[in-house]
Amino acid sequence: MEAQSVVRHLGAWSLGKGSLQQKLVRALMQTVQDGYLIPGSRMPSERSLAQALMLSRTTVVAAYDALREAGWFESRTGSGTWICARSSGVAAARSSARAAALSESPLLNMLGSRGGEDCLDFVLGTPMPLEELPVELFTIPAGEYTAMVRDRHYYPLGLPSLRQAVARMYSQSGLETKDEQVLITNGGQAAISLCAALYLQRGDAVLVEDPTYFGALDAFRSADARITMLAVESEGVRPTVIRDRIQSTAARLVYLTPTYQNPTGSVMPAAARREVGRIISECGVPLIDDSTLADLVLDGTAPPPVAAFAPQAAIITIGSLSKLVCPGLRVGWVRAPAWIIERLARLKSSLDLASPILTQAIGVRLVDEVGRARELRQRQLKPRRDLLAELLRRHLPEWTFRLPRGGLFLWVKLPRGDAREFAQVTLRHGLLILPGPHTSAGGRHESFVRIPFLADPATLRTGVKRLAAAWKDYLSNGHLAGGQRVVVV
Repeated sequence: MEAQSVVRHLGAWSLGKGSLQQKLVRALMQTVQDGYLIPGSRMPSERSLAQALMLSRTTVVAAYDALREAGWFESRTGSGTWICARSSGVAAARSSARAAALSESPLLNMLGSRGGEDCLDFVLGTPMPLEELPVELFTIPAGEYTAMVRDRHYYPLGLPSLRQAVARMYSQSGLETKDEQVLITNGGQAAISLCAALYLQRGDAVLVEDPTYFGALDAFRSADARITMLAVESEGVRPTVIRDRIQSTAARLVYLTPTYQNPTGSVMPAAARREVGRIISECGVPLIDDSTLADLVLDGTAPPPVAAFAPQAAIITIGSLSKLVCPGLRVGWVRAPAWIIERLARLKSSLDLASPILTQAIGVRLVDEVGRARELRQRQLKPRRDLLAELLRRHLPEWTFRLPRGGLFLWVKLPRGDAREFAQVTLRHGLLILPGPHTSAGGRHESFVRIPFLADPATLRTGVKRLAAAWKDYLSNGHLAGGQRVVVV
């Protein structure tokens, strides 16, 4: 097992009480119990794990020795350290072991690793609810509420009034949409997973941006798909690359986030969207246009979704209220040709019958206020983006990035080193960050980190100060100024 694979599953291991050795022992035991490290697997060498965790080798050696003494690890002559399959302490891990594809995904750890009270989260792109919106929009009148709780219908395609509101929203923006072209889901992530379940079987090729949203990678790995990466450039993925990869891989599905791409912030121009629509029409391969960040416009305007350039093509546009209004509602949708919606609805009804109608009823009111919500988010996020950029330029002038015109993140390039190692140092400075390899199916982008500008100004200032202190610590303990690596002992 590679050291970086182990590190991904340890999460925020170095927070809390005790020495680093004690915390590492506890974290490794918990990771085995949770099924991420499987009994009978070979552990990375002490030296390689120490380098990945930015620890002294002595600390890791002591942790391995403690786990051997406790019966969790065992040594095999000439072949290193293994997780003991015969130990009663790890026997329960056999029944709870996750599938290998799922255990490689960082999504669950990212959602669950909140750290201690003083640990700042610069990982998840989860905005606070828009408190400026009237509270009446989040409530249901008594009469309507009573009727809903007495309603015995499930509405597997979604509450009719919400489907109508979503269709109306798209039509008003220039993408003519009928009610039968809309399916309501439990957020954008559920929509991606639903599409993966419909179109992908084990071994099927899916074309995915590199880098991309790690939740999408999780969904495609869960389907046991073969992920083929599409390089993201300053204006997104080039259409010619998409055409070539569809033909060379016999892809069954394409996934793009062409508007304020997560994590790079790139925007695919209208001309390229038109060409992508033509390619999808000709090849007949369905395309997911993940537009969950498209409402977060900070400068200028956003191009129309890809489906606007090819209305009859198999293009699945995913939207959500989570990023724009309130993550806790879990109200999302799919906009696609009616025949695709029908197939997705049949699959969805077999999985969860339907989405909750009470939250959908709130969603009806919020979809009708999308224009107002966009203005409020822009007013909130644009100054925070500019502040984060200014702080990074001041405190970390060697770091480079492009200012995105929308979305939630800065995609920042480190001048040297490995972002995964650096993330271990920031953790000990009370800061969770997302290393670039977590956004890549191939574990690439080691020199990048994704930093959200969602926090309030005071938190952004504190976070960047911690970043700067961690960077200084990282360079002095793990790397020379010229980039030559030194061993930490």
